[in-house]
Amino acid sequence: MTHAQNRTSLRRSLLYVPGSSSRMIAKSLQIDADAIIFDLEDSVSPSEKEDARKRVAEAIGPAKETGKEIVVRVNLVGSHFGLHDIMEIVPHAPDTLIIPKADEPAIVTADTTVGAIETQLGWEPGTIKFIPLMETAGSIPNAVAIVNAATRIDGLQFGAEDLTKELGIVRTDTGDELQHARSVLTFAGRASGIDVIDSPFVAIADVSGLIAETRRVKALGMTGKTCIHPDQVAVVNEVFSPTPEEIVEARRIVEAFDQSLREGKGACSLDGKMIDTPVAERARQIIGKAELIVARQDVAGV
Repeated sequence: MTHAQNRTSLRRSLLYVPGSSSRMIAKSLQIDADAIIFDLEDSVSPSEKEDARKRVAEAIGPAKETGKEIVVRVNLVGSHFGLHDIMEIVPHAPDTLIIPKADEPAIVTADTTVGAIETQLGWEPGTIKFIPLMETAGSIPNAVAIVNAATRIDGLQFGAEDLTKELGIVRTDTGDELQHARSVLTFAGRASGIDVIDSPFVAIADVSGLIAETRRVKALGMTGKTCIHPDQVAVVNEVFSPTPEEIVEARRIVEAFDQSLREGKGACSLDGKMIDTPVAERARQIIGKAELIVARQDVAGV
């Protein structure tokens, strides 16, 4: 199944915001997160869900003017709240929906419902993207099947809190107990060319812990991380951004390799290291990400 690849937007940091709080929604648009997630699920009590849905629906249009990706986490697709979330939120054109407790039936149901709304509104099929939230013991081994359940899927999010609860294990500072799940999701997502986004770091005041965990998941191949507090955003952005030194080195690699190609050669040597096609392509990815960051800053007026 073909998925959206070669994204033209960034997903380093995705900030969760309770949909029940007008104050937090307004504040979030001033934060330099790449994406804002208006949450209708866990952070909203049952008694507030109807009002939160209306509040989020009204906020989507103005929020999109910031140039950020605007995401909405709906309630469980099979629930009364989840169905109404989709039917009332989608016509306001959020960029993406997060589908919680993702499995194949949930994705197919959401895909069919959203597709019908897109057709009714005259939109291109697949206008609204999906990020399945992988947070159950059943979702991890079935990650590939879930990714392939709908072509509108262009990212996966890991949900560590619900998974550790279901497994009956304690979430530790080192995260060793989560490495297998993170790796499985990373392989499933990256094989389809889509983003793989990590679970939030819940110890809000522990900056060093956030840095360490974000570096670990980046090293596994994850592409971004969700945040639950505005103060986490800058840290996550920095870890998932190429350093100036990495950008300079990437440009040197690409220049050397392209020169070698112009001379009718293949691999070449730079500073005593072999530069072949995979090395050059990795360098091009670094340059491309750096350019996206610059463009994002220009849009944000940074």
